[in-house]
Amino acid sequence: MVSGSNFVTGIILVRGLGLVEFGKFTVAYVILLLANSIQLSFISSPMITLGSLCSNPEDRKSFVRGVFGVQLIFCAIASAATIVAATIYLAFKHNVEPSKFLIPFGAAVALFLMQDWMRRYYFTVGKAGDSVWNDAVSYVGQVVVLSALWKTHQLTINTAFWCIAITSGLAFAMGAAFERLGCTREQTSDAWRRTRGISIELGIANQLQWLVYQGAMLIGAGVAGAQAAGGVRATQNVIGPVNIAYQAMENIVPIRAAEEMRRGGIQRAGAFLFKFGAAGFVVLLVLFSAASLMSGRFLAFFYGQQLRLYAGVLNIQMLYFLLAWPIRQLTFLFRTVENTRPILISSIVAAVLSLSLVYPMVRSYGALGIVLAAVVGQIGNLVYLIVSWTRIADAASAEEVSTQTS
Repeated sequence: MVSGSNFVTGIILVRGLGLVEFGKFTVAYVILLLANSIQLSFISSPMITLGSLCSNPEDRKSFVRGVFGVQLIFCAIASAATIVAATIYLAFKHNVEPSKFLIPFGAAVALFLMQDWMRRYYFTVGKAGDSVWNDAVSYVGQVVVLSALWKTHQLTINTAFWCIAITSGLAFAMGAAFERLGCTREQTSDAWRRTRGISIELGIANQLQWLVYQGAMLIGAGVAGAQAAGGVRATQNVIGPVNIAYQAMENIVPIRAAEEMRRGGIQRAGAFLFKFGAAGFVVLLVLFSAASLMSGRFLAFFYGQQLRLYAGVLNIQMLYFLLAWPIRQLTFLFRTVENTRPILISSIVAAVLSLSLVYPMVRSYGALGIVLAAVVGQIGNLVYLIVSWTRIADAASAEEVSTQTS
């Protein structure tokens, strides 16, 4: 529903604003998504993992209310920071009037972040079904309001951000009222103490992961030209549904892993994620192998004959996402055992490999080199995580044997 609504919203904005105005909107929206990415790393992901590890509903309720307090503080800081960033940008671009833009943009950032947190809250407390109606109010509501603005010729950048603010704010307000959300200073402090140990490392790791692919694309574009980067981006859009499935998995699998951890410790959590990861890997391998046989024809049909040359890039893209599957399972595992240092180090390894190889690979292979560098980074990431987990699992097994013999 969210992905479908976003797709329709994009069509409305392009047609209603025009390419030039839509481009301006996109620049601001990227800032909003960056703030949301940081929120996911520092607040939402730790909340889902640690909340699922709570021993009883009362402890979980106290914890998530404390995280709500942390979220309010973060949202205030993030909103102010994005407004400052937008102000600096507008100081160099005089085609948007700051006095009319900053208020709707700031409101959209704050309320979008709160609604996105509300969605993760529902998964954490075991009310995943409630996230459906909450997202419907926000995202389907955006489609309805934007359509009305478009039909009445009132769709502008400012009214588009007011639409995001109003629909997101309404969804969050309804959820907060139904859940009677609130927090105390003690709950907020306790939640921050519990989450900051993994949130800081997760936050840095996620930004490094961004560099593995997006950073490589930026460097590659500087070497091979914008056309090469455009070809890579077009092939990435083809894999979009798989990426959406990965994001959906973020809301479900960590909770199940935490439940297995409570029942049987590290070994049981590891067994669950290994079984789940192996099954998913086989399915993706078969799917991607079949898709690779007709990648050239697929690109030519949807994008035109000029994109047929990027069939090899699409195939390597599928390899990149295939490697991302086991990496995510291992990441969930380290999050569950509250040991995020290997995630951070593996992300550093991946970023270093990708960014150091992208220039020579693009010089040798053109656009294909961008994705090849990212794949090498993924391989380094996966190898490091496997080695790290093997050491932890061996240590846990040795400790269990020692306990039994004593």
